[in-house]
Amino acid sequence: MAAFVVVQMTQSILSGETPKPLPGFQTDLIQELEGFVRALPDGVAHLWLGRVPAHPEWPEPYFEIIPNNPKAALLKGAAVGTDLDLTVGHSWREFYGFARGGTVVQGATWQEELRWIWLAVIAGRLTERLSLDSHGKVIGWDSKLVVNGNDLVFRNGRRTERLFGRENVKTVIYEPYV
Repeated sequence: MAAFVVVQMTQSILSGETPKPLPGFQTDLIQELEGFVRALPDGVAHLWLGRVPAHPEWPEPYFEIIPNNPKAALLKGAAVGTDLDLTVGHSWREFYGFARGGTVVQGATWQEELRWIWLAVIAGRLTERLSLDSHGKVIGWDSKLVVNGNDLVFRNGRRTERLFGRENVKTVIYEPYV
């Protein structure tokens, strides 16, 4: 029995369109992700493949690796050209030219870098500091992921609004997948 399930998103989610990855980086990325999930014990996580949500007209592949542990970090993203848009937990970062390698660790291939990110995510080595607006909505994040001994920082959005009182922040410490 396979240790993972690949779910093609259905019409109700993404207009019934499957992704149309370009040969090379985009196709290879999907194969890498399938291998990551396949290597996990049965039932630990599953992989969804489809087109970018809210943009079914875009042919680029979109993926989500969803852990069954609700306290583990979701890994999702899209491959656009040679770039990788990656979300870990709530934190998003775009890696320009990721397909060339050396984006995270100089001299490394993109496959090595992706594997190191993946190993950090499944080990639960991610802490997020989420900035919230007055209604509790996430407006910014400051996250650190330890990748192959190096700190990989995801920073984006706004800091907490402090007009009328203390800042509203939430710290999330993710658990391992297994």
